[in-house]
Amino acid sequence: MSAYDTVFFDLDGTITDSKPGIVRCIKIALDAKGIPYTEAQLDMMVGPPFRVSMREILGVDGPVIEELIKLYRAEYEVHGWKECSVYDGVEELFARLKAAGKKLALATSKPLRFAFKMMEELNLAKYFDFIGGAASDTSRESKVEVIEYVIENMALKERESILMVGDRLYDADGAALAHVDCAGVLWGYGSREELLSHGVKYLFATPREAGDLILG
Repeated sequence: MSAYDTVFFDLDGTITDSKPGIVRCIKIALDAKGIPYTEAQLDMMVGPPFRVSMREILGVDGPVIEELIKLYRAEYEVHGWKECSVYDGVEELFARLKAAGKKLALATSKPLRFAFKMMEELNLAKYFDFIGGAASDTSRESKVEVIEYVIENMALKERESILMVGDRLYDADGAALAHVDCAGVLWGYGSREELLSHGVKYLFATPREAGDLILG
């Protein structure tokens, strides 16, 4: 796998356990609008773009989605984004990859301003050549759009030398649409079955294993 020169990483569920802050802020937004939900549905909403999860998981559509987004972001921007922790071994993985000369990029469906805040606050931005995220509007929202945005901004020409690393089906599907290989991580929010059924090329059980295989 040492043929991969550039490694893209998802954020929530891959670098950080961001679930506590995300779920709390979603609850605040849904409760404000009287929209019912289950804990299982909330778990599923960690990872995909907010508009996508509202439609596909809760069946919410129309103008109310934008109202929910405003409520969610109002709380997330102040407190929610801080309610996360870096998975054990992930920073060591970044250090190993950088020391070996790999380029690292963030490719997250989280709005870019939150992604920057988190990476700086967690002291992880120093490992990354580029930080890519979703736009605050709908102009760049899906994972494939984010991946393409990163590829364009990094002026990458050879997609076969790029590996996308993520924990959910959205990472796998986005990578496939962008013609980029994908590795799934098993320490995040997606299951082995989910990742394999969406065509990941590799599965990593731990950050150490990820480093061993990518550098192998």
